[in-house]
Amino acid sequence: MRLRTFNAPDMPTAMQQVREALGDDAVILSSQMHRGKGVSVTAAVEQEESSELRGTSYEKKEENNPLATRNSQLATEHIRFEVQETLRFHNIPELFIAKIMNADRDAWKKDARHSLEKLLAAYFTFEPLHLERGHTLMLVGPPGIGKTLTIARIAARLTMDKRPVFVVTTDNKRAGGIEQLQAFTNILGQPLKVATSHTALAQYLKSLSKQSHVLIDTAGCNPYDKEELAELAAFAAQENIEPVLAMAAGGDSLEAIDTVETFMQLPIKRLLVTRADTARRFGGIVAAAAAHGLSFCNASSSSSITDHLLPIDESLLARLLLKYKNINA
Repeated sequence: MRLRTFNAPDMPTAMQQVREALGDDAVILSSQMHRGKGVSVTAAVEQEESSELRGTSYEKKEENNPLATRNSQLATEHIRFEVQETLRFHNIPELFIAKIMNADRDAWKKDARHSLEKLLAAYFTFEPLHLERGHTLMLVGPPGIGKTLTIARIAARLTMDKRPVFVVTTDNKRAGGIEQLQAFTNILGQPLKVATSHTALAQYLKSLSKQSHVLIDTAGCNPYDKEELAELAAFAAQENIEPVLAMAAGGDSLEAIDTVETFMQLPIKRLLVTRADTARRFGGIVAAAAAHGLSFCNASSSSSITDHLLPIDESLLARLLLKYKNINA
């Protein structure tokens, strides 16, 4: 890999220098503004992809229509720069920024939002919740992230759709935990079952019809407490249960990666985002999903129990990332 730093009076000039020296496949690793002294841009390219090794093929493109080619390159670099700075705004680690930026080499066709959507679609997977009869969903995660409200919201949606739903909680330790969920289920006219052990949970699940929807709320788990994690793992190990990890938006990226790593000893495949409406930065959930290969499923958009969860796809994730950047958001 070739790595070079370019100094220029402004960003467009720096981008042009990068393109002329390293070619179309250069990746911008960092950029820094110097007040009154221009900018510095550090870029890298795989050796075999550089313009030097491409030889005359790159030069012929320049000769065909030099002005059009240069304008196209500058436009592309501007889009790349905007997308990269957007990802940096969310404090996503540079390693994952580089991987996302290289996820789709044909992403730079229209504008920043379109390009970001293409990159996110290429790098991440999206599997929104589609609750089928007989599906048992268990929400797990750290304390205080809104699991109980999310369970209530899903139960409300199923109830309004006149679908049979049973709500279970294993949270029999937190003060007021059962009472909070009981208040929601009373409003919905749904029973609430309290499972005090994984054995009790298994017996209760066996008694239910396979045509039912089952939602399980769990106590907030300290990911660094081995006993709490082992207890949660015993609940999640029941047959036909899918544990979905819930995480609040707005957290630190490195902290989120470490937190999720401990939960990965459970059979977790999907990530549900809470508090998406109150967060400004989403680097934590992006980094966690990237580091551990989790699929995004849904996001909460308000604190109202009647508002359903939004299915996350590349379009919604791009809108969240661009929300405070004013780039076609």
